[in-house]
Amino acid sequence: MTTEHRTRPGDSRRSTTRLTRWAVSSLWPNQRLRWTREGISYLVVWFGLLATGLYQQINLILLVAGLAAGPVVASIFVSAAMLRRLKITRRVPAYVFAGESLWIDYVLQNDRRWTAALALIVQDDVTPVDRSIAGAGHTSPRVFFPRVPGRDRSQIRWEGVGPSRGRYIFKSLDLGTRAPFGLLERRVTLFEADSLLVYPRIGHLTRRWHLYEREASETRRGRRHERSAQQHEYHGLRDYRPGDSPRWIHWRTSARLGQPMVKEFEQQHEQDIAVLIDPWLPRTKVDPKQREAVEKAIEFAATLCYETCRHAGRRILLGWTGAVPGVRQGPGSVKILHEFLSQLATMRPSAEGGLAPLLDALPPSTLRESLIVVISTRPINLYEEAEKSSRLSETSARGVIGRVTLLDVSRGDLTDLIQFGESGLTRVGQADSPADLVETPLRAARPSSSIGEPPIATRPGRVSPGSRDEMEPRP
Repeated sequence: MTTEHRTRPGDSRRSTTRLTRWAVSSLWPNQRLRWTREGISYLVVWFGLLATGLYQQINLILLVAGLAAGPVVASIFVSAAMLRRLKITRRVPAYVFAGESLWIDYVLQNDRRWTAALALIVQDDVTPVDRSIAGAGHTSPRVFFPRVPGRDRSQIRWEGVGPSRGRYIFKSLDLGTRAPFGLLERRVTLFEADSLLVYPRIGHLTRRWHLYEREASETRRGRRHERSAQQHEYHGLRDYRPGDSPRWIHWRTSARLGQPMVKEFEQQHEQDIAVLIDPWLPRTKVDPKQREAVEKAIEFAATLCYETCRHAGRRILLGWTGAVPGVRQGPGSVKILHEFLSQLATMRPSAEGGLAPLLDALPPSTLRESLIVVISTRPINLYEEAEKSSRLSETSARGVIGRVTLLDVSRGDLTDLIQFGESGLTRVGQADSPADLVETPLRAARPSSSIGEPPIATRPGRVSPGSRDEMEPRP
């Protein structure tokens, strides 16, 4: 028994269509072609020669016009071949501080065996996720590769200044060339996604703030004679003295020695701190000064968290108002600092919420012992907020208010408490710069995409040892 296979007319038509698309994509793979300024001038002169030759019927001029068309035709085909079998890779740091140095590495690999890649232009596209943040804007890094030999790769670093805080995404890469004559520019778009987190700008706390914090801490220690065990470090035992608290008597040792012995503690000079930020903005008619006040409040909170996390063992809490108040806390470390800075980097202003719900969300130990710093963009009446609280009684509210440092950014309370460099940058390259404390190896490069092929599904690269969670503060 034999089976007869018949070819349908539709099948041959589809095969011809696929073959045509393959031929076009091989010669012209997802590319755009445009005339350069020099090319337009060249085209005008060529049309002039052609029109003159046709009008005057001069064969010599027509021959010159025909020869002049050669560079245009060569530019079309050579530029298409120049972008074949190339791979481009982008290496982006995991984070950067606003106003500090930002660098991005671009690696171009030429997989062709003999021919070199000439006059290649790489243009990137960096877009903010949240455009409501003041100062967030579009950035277009651009680098130039003059020549990449066959079976070789070349790396060029683009350097700039970190944009405003927030999360930024890299959507696509444009790779173009003007080879061989610069008359035409051919470009191809590669969709290689990536992201960049920009932390708030870090400044320097002035001497006035340190004096103010010391006075508040000393006042707190003077008001409370009997501090909890969490605020002391056990030192040893000693004889009982008149005025000592009976709670600190070590009864087992006292019974063995036959005389009262009390536990001796060493007071901690560093007090735990709670940073509460109220990034309030009205719903309508927002003034530019109000947006600037929100950014100043976030920058001061970030600087305060940075300075506090430099002292290991000191606990810190970050809270923020909103429709749903948020709280994060932990001992001062690099890990908790990254969490705080990430939260502040993406923090959005809100017209809802107040200080009272945030006070209700704080842990009881923070309300009892910590130094509370409230940074707000609007005037706040602490007594009214304490009355609205459902957790604070009249007695506890007075104790909390006595330990609150209220800073109203709209009145200029931060002017004498924080400073930035003359150029608006933080200390780049110095031993005590923000990048030194939270230094992290760069994220590994993602798999490159080949030109003329569909984008390859990428997977995150491995991070080298010593990631941000493993780094410890420098002494």
